Amino acid sequence: MTFIIHWLDQINGWTTRLTGYAATALLAGMLVIMVTHVFFRYVLRDSFGWTEELARYMMVWMTFLYFPAAHKKGMNVSLEIMTAWFKGSIAWRLLQLAIEILIFIMLLWCMKLGFDRIERAGSSVSLSLGIQMAKVYWILPVAFGLTALCSFERILRLVGSLFKPEFYPVETGLAGEPKVEH
Repeated sequence: MTFIIHWLDQINGWTTRLTGYAATALLAGMLVIMVTHVFFRYVLRDSFGWTEELARYMMVWMTFLYFPAAHKKGMNVSLEIMTAWFKGSIAWRLLQLAIEILIFIMLLWCMKLGFDRIERAGSSVSLSLGIQMAKVYWILPVAFGLTALCSFERILRLVGSLFKPEFYPVETGLAGEPKVEH
C-alpha cells in the first residue's frame, strides 16, 4: 500500500502543479482581457462582445483547475470545531475515512455528469466566440477526475492510518500535504 500511496502522491503532485500553473495563467489572461475590455468600453467608448464571455469561461476553468490542489492539501470547507476534541483518535480517522469515501463517490458521480453535459452540448455553440460548448464543458470530467485521484490517495492514507497512524499521516491543511515516510 505504501508504494501505491507514494505513486499517487507523485502523480497528484505533478498534476496539481500543472493545473495550478494553468489556472494561474488563466487568471492572468482573464485580468488582461478584462482590463482591455474596460479600457475600450470606458475610454474609447467601444467594446468587444467576446471579452465577457471569454473571461467567464476562463474564470470557470480556473476555478475547476484549482479543485485538485485544494483537495490534496485538505483545504476543503470543514467544521473542525465539531471534531477538534477527538482529532487524531481512531474515531476521528474513521469519520474522516467515511467522509472521504462519500467525497470520492460524489466526485465520480460529478465526473459522469460532466460527460453527460459534454454529450448534451455537442451541437451547441457559444454566442460570441462560436466555440462548441462541449469543449468548454470538458473541464468538468477532467477536474473531477483529477480531484478523485487526490481523494483516492487520501482514502488510502486514512486506511493506512487506522493501522499505523505514525506511518500514514493524514492531518493536512495550509501547511502542505502529507508525505509518505519510507
